[in-house]
Amino acid sequence: MTYKEDLKEKGFSISESNINDLEKDTFTAINGSTFLFCTHGMASLEVNMMVYTMRPNSFISIPHDSLVKVTARSDDFSCIRLVYCKEIGLSASVGLNMDTMQHIFLNPFIQLSCPSTTALLLNLLGVLSHYYKLPNFAHHSEFVTGIIRNLFIAVADISASMRSDALQSSVFTSADSYFINFIKLLNEHCCQQHDVAFYADKLNITPKYLNEIARKTANRTAKDIISKFIVARIKRELLISGNSVQRIAYDFNFCDQSSLGKFFKKATGMSPVAFRHSHK
Repeated sequence: MTYKEDLKEKGFSISESNINDLEKDTFTAINGSTFLFCTHGMASLEVNMMVYTMRPNSFISIPHDSLVKVTARSDDFSCIRLVYCKEIGLSASVGLNMDTMQHIFLNPFIQLSCPSTTALLLNLLGVLSHYYKLPNFAHHSEFVTGIIRNLFIAVADISASMRSDALQSSVFTSADSYFINFIKLLNEHCCQQHDVAFYADKLNITPKYLNEIARKTANRTAKDIISKFIVARIKRELLISGNSVQRIAYDFNFCDQSSLGKFFKKATGMSPVAFRHSHK
């Protein structure tokens, strides 16, 4: 059973993985919020235009619908991959201080050095791994939600303990904050809103300044980042939804199927139909 099937049946999936289902050098819009804990080897990931290098005892939290690209991976790379659905993530965060969730979003990557904190995270993931192998009990949702909630708390506390207030302020500038909020807005609106001006307006900055921030942070224009989000989402729709290209064009706010086809072919070199057939 694949993790996507597990998400539908159990609401979560946890397994050892070499993440070879993520195409190298191609952005993928992941389905389900994801925790990766590296146990062996090395992998370099680009998550929402930011690059992270995973080594043993490193840990990354990837929000639902993020763009992920593998840029390098050793042959022996292995990690524990936990994926959970949006409903479980929302339930697990209910009642938590907003600063806790914001801290996880702002500090998605951790390289652990303390044996006790490493053991804490591995034990929480181990409990979920054991529970995953059992049938769905009467309180399945409450149990899984509770463990993931504790994982949120542990990750936030570990991250906070590893960074002083002074370091935080030196790492995250106002430009970084704008870029992070730009990515949040893209996750919410990219299917319908394709123009830089929309996101700049939401951020209360000019399109020119948003482009400057995008170039400084991700070495890409804001328009290019928007396009990459849209293309990754369209790819996922083509592969898993079964919807016609005409329907997908409507859902993604293109004026017609031809406009979607031109946009997609310019970005990928393939028509939407050819892309769908190449992955059957």
